[in-house]
Amino acid sequence: MAENFQLQGRHGKSRVRVSRVWRRPAAAGGDVIVEWNVAVSIVSDCLPSYTSSDNSAIVATDSIKNTVYVKAKECTEVVSMEEFAVILGRHFTSLYPQVSEATVTIVERPWERVTVDGKPHSHGFKVGVEKHSTEVIVKKSGSLRINSGIQGYSLLKTTQSGFEGFVTDRYRLLPDTRERIVATEVTAWWR
Repeated sequence: MAENFQLQGRHGKSRVRVSRVWRRPAAAGGDVIVEWNVAVSIVSDCLPSYTSSDNSAIVATDSIKNTVYVKAKECTEVVSMEEFAVILGRHFTSLYPQVSEATVTIVERPWERVTVDGKPHSHGFKVGVEKHSTEVIVKKSGSLRINSGIQGYSLLKTTQSGFEGFVTDRYRLLPDTRERIVATEVTAWWR
C-alpha cells in the first residue's frame, strides 16, 4: 500500500480582484470592461518546505497575485475570462520547473453597456445580475481542461409554457396545463 501513496503539494492565491478596461473609440463599439475575481492554485514539488524548511521551490502567494495583475495589463487586446485563465495557467506551468499543474478559477461580474437615447453608450455600464465563471486546469504537458458556466440567470415567460404529459402516479396532484407563467433561475456548466 505504501508504494501507491503519493504526496501532492498545492497552494495558491484567491480573491485577486482585477478590473481591466480596453479603450476603444465609440465608432468601434466603445470601451470594454471586465471585472474578475481570480483564484490560482498550483501543484508543485514543495514537500521539502514541509519536511526540511526549504522554501526554494515555493512560488509566494504574493508573487501569484502580482502575476495576475501583470498578465492582465499585458493583455493589450480584449480577452475572455477563459483565454485569460489559459494565459495564467500556461505562465505558471512553463515558467516554474517545479509546477506541474495550475488551476485558475475566475468569476466574472458582468458589466453591460447602458443605452442612452436609444443608442449604446460608449463608456457607460451597468452591472448584470448573473455570474459568469470558469475553471481552467493547465498541466505542464500542455493539456488543458476548461469548464465554464453561468449562475443566477433568471428567465420568465408570461405565456406559451405548458406543462403536460409528465409522470402520473399516486403522488401526482398537478393537472396538465397548456398555458401558464413560468419563471426559473438557470445554473449551467459546459466544457
